[in-house]
Amino acid sequence: MLLKKRYLGILPVLLVATFVVWRLIQFVEIDVTQTGEEMLSFVDVELSDEEADRLDRDFIPGIEFVTSLTGLWAIRFLLAAFLMSPISLVVGKSFPLYFRQSIGISTGFFTTLHVLVFVLSEGVLEIFTRPELIFGFIAFLIIISLTLTSSKRAMKLMKRKWKSLHRWVYFAVLLVMIHLIILDQSWLLYGILFGLGFVFRIKPLKRRIKALKS
Repeated sequence: MLLKKRYLGILPVLLVATFVVWRLIQFVEIDVTQTGEEMLSFVDVELSDEEADRLDRDFIPGIEFVTSLTGLWAIRFLLAAFLMSPISLVVGKSFPLYFRQSIGISTGFFTTLHVLVFVLSEGVLEIFTRPELIFGFIAFLIIISLTLTSSKRAMKLMKRKWKSLHRWVYFAVLLVMIHLIILDQSWLLYGILFGLGFVFRIKPLKRRIKALKS
């Protein structure tokens, strides 16, 4: 019964992640008759007349679209993970551990895809040529560390060090925001929501909310 409850709990996350992967696959072509970089190619995305006029181009290169989509969902899952504690504080009920883990794993998965697609497109060394890419890569390393240590076993093995490590998520969020701002992406809404996540972690405010609910 508990196992079934767990599966039902992570089902929404699994469905969203599966849908995004399905969308990504539509723009990826694999030719097994080729070798190396020629084996993998990306389908360009045609734009509507309105979007073409706004962006001053007729299509988006497939590699650019896939890089953008993986990055977008990496940020969305990171935001969902970051807001779970404030939401739990406000509603007075914690999210189950397996649900939090599924969000965290999805964040790590799409962050890894985002970096891999970029490396396929530009190469590893390109990461270290621009500040926004360096900030993004450091955030990636932190997120992967948190993903790999999100299990109960890791919590037991690391004990107090586990909490210290997972506090690095705050730094990762700041790096992701800097990454977005320098790239001039749509960052304002994410900035507001991440900002609220920080505000609701302020201890006096947390105590006040808990006092009001008790």
